[in-house]
Formats: sequence, C-alpha cells, structure tokens
Amino acid sequence: MTYRGCLPGLLLIWSSSILAQAPATQQDTDSQRAVRYLEAVQAHADMLLKHARDVYGQPTPLFVDGLNVQTLEPVRWNYDEHVWTLSNLASQQNLLRTLDGLTALTGRPQYRQAAVDAVRYAFDHLRTPNGLLLWGGHTCYDAAGDQWVGRHFLWPPKQRVPMHELKAYYPYYELMWQVDPQVTRQFIESFWAAHVRDWSILDFDRHGNTRKALNTGEGMWDRPFEGGEVFFEGKGRTFVNAGSDLYYAGAMLYRLGGQRKALEWAYRLAGRYVATRDPKTGLRGYQFSTRDEVDRAFEQFGDLFPDSLVREATIFRPHEMPAPLLVLLRLSQMLGREGAQLGQWAVEDLAAIGRWSYDPAHHVFRTMLLDGTDLSNVPMPRDGYFGSKGWTFGTTGGSKYFLVYAVAARGSRDAFMWEMARQTARDSNLGDIGQIDGAAIDLNMQTSNHGPDLLLGLLELHQMTGRRGYLDLACRIGDNILTDRFENGLFTTGPEYIYTRTSRDEPLALLHLAAALQGRPGAAPVFLDGDEYFACEIKSTDKAYSFDRRVIYPHRRP
Repeated sequence: MTYRGCLPGLLLIWSSSILAQAPATQQDTDSQRAVRYLEAVQAHADMLLKHARDVYGQPTPLFVDGLNVQTLEPVRWNYDEHVWTLSNLASQQNLLRTLDGLTALTGRPQYRQAAVDAVRYAFDHLRTPNGLLLWGGHTCYDAAGDQWVGRHFLWPPKQRVPMHELKAYYPYYELMWQVDPQVTRQFIESFWAAHVRDWSILDFDRHGNTRKALNTGEGMWDRPFEGGEVFFEGKGRTFVNAGSDLYYAGAMLYRLGGQRKALEWAYRLAGRYVATRDPKTGLRGYQFSTRDEVDRAFEQFGDLFPDSLVREATIFRPHEMPAPLLVLLRLSQMLGREGAQLGQWAVEDLAAIGRWSYDPAHHVFRTMLLDGTDLSNVPMPRDGYFGSKGWTFGTTGGSKYFLVYAVAARGSRDAFMWEMARQTARDSNLGDIGQIDGAAIDLNMQTSNHGPDLLLGLLELHQMTGRRGYLDLACRIGDNILTDRFENGLFTTGPEYIYTRTSRDEPLALLHLAAALQGRPGAAPVFLDGDEYFACEIKSTDKAYSFDRRVIYPHRRP
C-alpha cells in the first residue's frame, strides 16, 4: 500500500483487499490509525461514485438510496405493477456530510464536488412550485422513471400532489447554502410556511402542501405569536421529530443568513415542547397538541389510568427523544451565547429523563405518562392507533442515550449528565468511563460493540477531558466497524444483510475519529443522528403505508 501526505490532510491510494488484511495493532501510531480509517471511508465513497450514481433513465448527479452489497444493484420499491429506483436526497444527509468531510480531510475535491452536484441538481430540477423539494418521508425521486413517486401515487390526477415531510432528517444546510444561499433561504421559509397552520399558537403539521402558494419572503417572520396553553386541539400533529426539523431549520437560517427573527421563531417552537413539562417530573411531551376531538390515546387505554391525564401528547416516548435533544445541544454549540438557552433546555430534559424514565436495574428507558406513570409493558386493552389488543409500549435500551448524554456532559459540565453518560456507557458494553474527575476508569477495551454513535460519544468525552483511554476505546469501536460492517468496499449493517444504505453513520463517525487522531477535532461535518426513511403504500389499495427500513433493508441472505 502506498500513500502520500498532502496538506491539509492525506491523499490516499487505497486497496480494499490490502486494507482488509491489515488489522490495527496496539503499536500503530495515531497517524497510521487515521490513515486506516480514512482509507476505508475513501473506499466506500469511491464505490458510491462508481456504482450508486443515477445512471438510470435520464442520468443525473443524484445518488440512489441503497445498493445490494454483493451485486451493487440499486434498491427498488414495488408499487402495484410499478418498480421505482429510489433516490431520496432527504435520506442522504450523512452521505453529503461524509463526501464533504472526506474532501476536507484528504484534500481530494471530487467528493465534495459530487455532493455539490447532487444538491445543485435538486435545486434546479426537484424544487416544487412553492419552494420546497421533492424529498422526505413520503415523496421520492424515481431514478429510472425520472419522476416523483410516493404516497397516493395512483390517486386521481386532481388530488395527486406530492407530500412534503421532514421528520428528524436535519438537512446539511451548510452545503446547501454554499451551493445557493437564495434557494436555501427560500426552502427554509417555505418549509415553515407550508407546515405551520396557526402561527399565533404554532400549531403545525408534519405534512406540507407542495403546490399551494405560500406567504414567504420579506415580512414572513413578522407574524404575531400569542403562545398560550399547550395540549390544545389543533389542525396538525405537532410531533417533536417534525418540530425539531423546523426549529433546526429556523436556527440555521439565522446562523447562515443572519435572520434573527427566524431564530426567535425557532426558540418559540422549541419552547412549546418545554411548556408541556409536568410540574412534578419535568418530563415533556412528544407533541404539544392533539388533532382529534376524542384523543386516540385516551380512547385506547385511558380507562387504565383514571388518575392521570392520558393524551397522545402526554406520553413520553424514549426512543423518539435523543435526536431532537441532540439537535438542541448542537445548536447551542454552533450559536454560542445565542443558543445557550436551547442547550439548557436539553440538559433539563435529559435530567428529568434520567431521574424518571431510566431504569438502571434493567438498563432501559421506560415509556411513561408525563406524570411518571409507567406505561412500559402495559398491554393495550383494545385495538387502536398504538397497536392491536395486547401490544405494549415497551422500553428503549440505555445505549440509545449515550451520545446525547456525552454531548450534554461536555457542554454543561453537569455532574448528573456525566453520571448518565457513565450509566449508559455501561449499558453499551463500554465498561466504566469513571468519575468526572477521572477516578475509577475501567474501560472495556475488548468490547465487540460497533455503534458509530458510541464512537462519537467517546470522542465527546475525549475532547472534554483529554483522557487518552476514551480515544483508544473509540478506535476499538472503529476497528470493530471495519471488521463487522465493511464489505466489498461498502459500509453495511452486517454480513448477513442483502442491502445497505448509501447514506450511513459509520463513515461519518470514522471521519471524526480520523480527525481526532490527527489533532483536528471539528474538521468533519457535525453528526446529528438524523433519520433516513421512505414511507409509502405497497399497493394503491393499501390503507396504511410501509417503511423502506421494514420492507427493504431487513432482508437477509439465504
């Protein structure tokens, strides 16, 4: 293997076969380790540039959503007799960040250029009449058919309108702004205008109309805000994963374009969730309103808890909260004093979650009503929105929260945030990160874990404390990723799976690890733990939609 150094990073000539035969050793220098991780990410990126571009129908600079790991064929969605080759730019935000970061760390321009070309094509060809994009949870580009596809694809023509939805996608606005600041500004303004139903109380919906004319531009942020009580009956469903995408967009418009009033609205929206906090527990809701005259949670199981306020909006759902809270913490880092309150809100929420939802005996976070009533493992007494009779809410593993507690500990220096990072590190088979003063550290350097979020959490602790052990353990996880989740030049979910997404967490995490080993933390784009999904009917007669993460990516090899 040969490589040559080049400022500001390394230019690498890689061989994936040699890479696989060269396991890391304890004698490797930090520079050698960084080279190893960068080579893997570069191998992955080169495979995508060669095999994952849209060469179907009318070729474009876009990428397909996923590949067959062995045949390198793109993932496809079957809808009635139609077969769609999926290309959903919203689900590819970590891919864009990885390509941009790879150029930053290697000096090779083709990776960032590929990301720029994809975004520019979307701006030029996938914009809707009102400034949104044909992407997201229910709308996708069919690379083979050169058309938008998605929910209600075969509805009558007068009703066949693409549906806009972003739920915890967190677009790479920094790159979008570099490509075209005016289009990016218009998108963020249209995003808010298409989804907010009543600005005075910030009633919004996760779905936005892509063709309705919108009141954007100068003065759009000058609307009156009254606030008022939460848990009101509104016109939309104010899910926090959708709300976090809105407040992230508003704050980023301030950061990139100086639009202070957009930041004020981001604060107002984030504050609506804070207003749902229970006065006893401090737990806050997954949403702050309801759309139903008879709440569907109360209707299904409210009679089980006559002394509690049972509403869909008063359910604390632990699996949904890490990403929206991580976004608040990241915005706080990005904005400095302007974002301090966002970070404080996140720390307060995480404190309540740790004290009320976390079960240290079983290493899980429990689903609860906001008043502290435990809903985990409570069978549903009847069929309903949350599941069929006998279904239970269940719990969320502690490892899901390690990264967000590590980020909170670094930003706040709060002893309880550190303690929760310590607890969830144990839950993640990382050993004991020790006390905040460095005592009692006993890390599990033999861990078999390969979670990129855990690697990133350890880098947060290393950057906070400078303690070498956290960086070495992050390298152990990085090596596990290369052993268990790297095949045929691609990062994968594991050797038993047929398909892999083109946008994955592992390469971005390894870029951060390489940057830390080179003494350049922050050189890679920030990790936000965003979601990737496409949700659509399988048949035009279906009443419910299915997710690509259930229909495509779980398939295993014979």
